Amino acid sequence: MTTPTWRRFACLLTIPVLFATACSSASEEPSTESGSDEINYRSTSGQEFALATNVTFKLSAETAALTGDAKSAAVLAQATTLRDNVLNTISTELDKLWPEEMRTSAANVAVQYRQASAKLDDLKELPDGAGYSFAVSGEFAGIKDLETKLPMKTVDGKTFLPINADLGAGPQELHVTVTPIASSLNAYPKYLDLFEDGLDISAHFGGDHNTPPQDINHARSLYDDLLASGFKSPVAKFEDLKIDSGPLKSTIKVKGAEVVVRVNIFHVDMSTPDTRDLVVLAYKNAAKTADVIIYDGHAGRRLDYSGVVLAYNPARSSIPANDFKTFETTTKQQVYLFNGCETYTGYADKLYENPKRNAENTDVITTGNYSAIQSKANQVISFIHSFIDQKTGNWIPRSWDSVLTRMNTVGERSWVHIYGVHGLDDNPKASPLADLSKVGAICTQDSDCGAVDSRCIVTATKKVCGIACADTAGCPAGTKCVLPRGRTSADDQQCSP
Repeated sequence: MTTPTWRRFACLLTIPVLFATACSSASEEPSTESGSDEINYRSTSGQEFALATNVTFKLSAETAALTGDAKSAAVLAQATTLRDNVLNTISTELDKLWPEEMRTSAANVAVQYRQASAKLDDLKELPDGAGYSFAVSGEFAGIKDLETKLPMKTVDGKTFLPINADLGAGPQELHVTVTPIASSLNAYPKYLDLFEDGLDISAHFGGDHNTPPQDINHARSLYDDLLASGFKSPVAKFEDLKIDSGPLKSTIKVKGAEVVVRVNIFHVDMSTPDTRDLVVLAYKNAAKTADVIIYDGHAGRRLDYSGVVLAYNPARSSIPANDFKTFETTTKQQVYLFNGCETYTGYADKLYENPKRNAENTDVITTGNYSAIQSKANQVISFIHSFIDQKTGNWIPRSWDSVLTRMNTVGERSWVHIYGVHGLDDNPKASPLADLSKVGAICTQDSDCGAVDSRCIVTATKKVCGIACADTAGCPAGTKCVLPRGRTSADDQQCSP
């Protein structure tokens, strides 16, 4: 018998209990905003793609009557509106190709538009007053090899996705090119920065409008898992947790020193209908103080509506994603997990619009498809353990590929989740425990190589020490990041001669 999962939906729908996902609305149209710099991104289950097409249009009568700078501004405004219409049309047509029943099935098809990636290039006037033309493009996250699953056409040697659109002059066929975007290199979270003064993790479980709701079960499952992992609770049992109870605590050993790990858990039942502002304030306070901030709950594409939804009944209490750019935060290193449906669409972008948050001090994990409400907070639990697990009493750092793969493994496997991380381009590619002086040293066993994640590697002629790595870019000259002979885990990759 399989464990039921629920789809989180903010509209009144009849949904089979075996297909419940973490979404706030299926019918909301995305509101496109432009001007955001490209966000570096990596996913172990997905890939980013650039979708682009050329557009021609005629000026409206009002714009054609203008002159000088006023006309230039009006032409750009009309082109910008068309750009947004084109990208929203592409997104809508992809939803028609792959409706929810396919995205939540073994068909494993999904694609999600990142709203802030909309671009308009090469706006120019056509000869003889024929109008104007420009190139429009946007970034989409999808499954790997997405282009092989699309109904592509080839005409005169050019391959494209045909999309029918009405740009004001009647229906026309747009020729949309689909180009994979080079993925960011695998890297490690900036663990040692996060561990300064201890590791503070703040887990916020959003309200659930499904029947029966699963949000409290999610919070309870994390509490129980932490107790089983040796954490000390500030209260006798889960039901005693209050908004101000304080964190569950444990320690990990990092480079011979004890690092305190503090995990705060928040859920809607810590407030009353009259005090929902308490759980909203708890999330805002975490953005100012915590190292790792987790949201597990309903989400969706409407950035002015969906976001961090802390309660639903009897009224909805939330922080829209658009407000991420204005809430008070810190400049220290942080990691955010937005574990809800389709958060790739713009949650990271909006967070990076905050003047104190950027790709250098913030890693953001989002979803490029639906996420699921299971009976336990499996992805959240996996995510936290990836940061704090130890081996033989010592902490083991895991790369982002390892973290994301583990989260996918414990997910609802009837569909692909497409967890991905933004902001990792400047992250370290070699283990934070790496001892470069040991690379190439003669060894007989792993313990000869210093760091707990360094391995004694068998080469063609001898055994030498390596260092744990996420990518060759982090390896010393003359070595490369490989999985040594006889090793099977990606966590065992080493810089090897």
